[in-house]
Amino acid sequence: MGRIKGSRIFAGVLVLLVGLPALAYAGLVVINWNDEAPSAEARQLAAIYRDRPAVADADNGLVHLQALAEEAGAGYRAARSAEVAALVDACSEAAACAEKLDADPEAFGQWLQTELGLLDGYRRMLAATGWSEEVPEDPVARLPSYQPAMDAQKLHLLDARRLALAGDAVAARDLLDRDLVFWRGVMASSDMLLTKMVAVAAAERNFEFGNLALAGLPPEQIAQAVPPSWRAPLTVAERSLFRAFGGEWRFTVGAMQQIHAGMQDEDQGRPGGRLSRPLLQEQATLNLAAASMVRLGRLSELPHAELGPALALLGEEPAPPAFRLYNPVGSILQSLAPASLYSHYIARVSDLEGHRRAALLVAGLRGGGIGVDEAAAAVRDSPLRNPYDGSALEWDAASRSVVFNGLEAGERGRHAVLL
Repeated sequence: MGRIKGSRIFAGVLVLLVGLPALAYAGLVVINWNDEAPSAEARQLAAIYRDRPAVADADNGLVHLQALAEEAGAGYRAARSAEVAALVDACSEAAACAEKLDADPEAFGQWLQTELGLLDGYRRMLAATGWSEEVPEDPVARLPSYQPAMDAQKLHLLDARRLALAGDAVAARDLLDRDLVFWRGVMASSDMLLTKMVAVAAAERNFEFGNLALAGLPPEQIAQAVPPSWRAPLTVAERSLFRAFGGEWRFTVGAMQQIHAGMQDEDQGRPGGRLSRPLLQEQATLNLAAASMVRLGRLSELPHAELGPALALLGEEPAPPAFRLYNPVGSILQSLAPASLYSHYIARVSDLEGHRRAALLVAGLRGGGIGVDEAAAAVRDSPLRNPYDGSALEWDAASRSVVFNGLEAGERGRHAVLL
């Protein structure tokens, strides 16, 4: 009898150990029987990408950028002489570039002559009046190569410096203006976050290397040489991440489809994947992502005065629950990409306005013949101020620079323009 009783107890424990999890799993399957319909935010993001204005290939800067990359290939870097390679390395940063140019003035002429084809392709790209990207649905698809264009931009901007040193203020201004007008247009028309950040980096380089060009002119020619695009504040379209999120949404949909397809593949899928499949609601997960993207898109369009506090609140928000009874796998996936993860992108784009003001202020100081001894007072009294709180920009006597400290964390948020 004792043995029989023990067997019954063991069987009962076994039923509990196996049956309760199975019952719980069955309950989760019932809860997750139906997926959601596309939310208003999901439809909005899909429409942003679908309804983009059409751009003819001849007018599309991306088409010219791709042609530039194909024509340049990978060999142009390897063909550089030691002198040119040393200059290119120094010109990863504007101040170091200026020092190297002063120390070896012949090196730029060599660089320019050996890569004229690269520069010509870049200038054909700058002549394009639009920008439109076909965002692949496959999240691991190959993206355009931006490096040849970034190399060519330095040549273009340093050529503006060459013209300024030769006394041609108007020609130098036109080169600087063509460059910034193009990249500001790309900022407003980017269909991916990557492209948006490339355009922001290009605009930052325009201010930094454009400052080197203006430094080569006498004070009385500075005002004439300042590009009109330097004087125009950033627009909401240029700062907004909404259009870029339209393309990112296409990536997200493609990634979700791949995840779901992998769970459905009985040959390659693992048992755990097949068990998780009923607990992942594809559209419900996409709806969570869409709500976050639309919220961030609206946040990126806030006036500068409101943006800092809004980003601070975003960073203080508690993490969303990683597990929910409905769509538990999707909730876990969404918790891996909290909204605060994107605050860096918003801050970097928005900080460009402060960088623009610092560059314009330095040009004004130069044009007014104001030297380092008078700069602190001139910066303090300038109407060009911090876009976030209206405070004066800073004068750093040690580096002889006007400094704007933006919202982006660390050194990336410190924009110093040398006087």
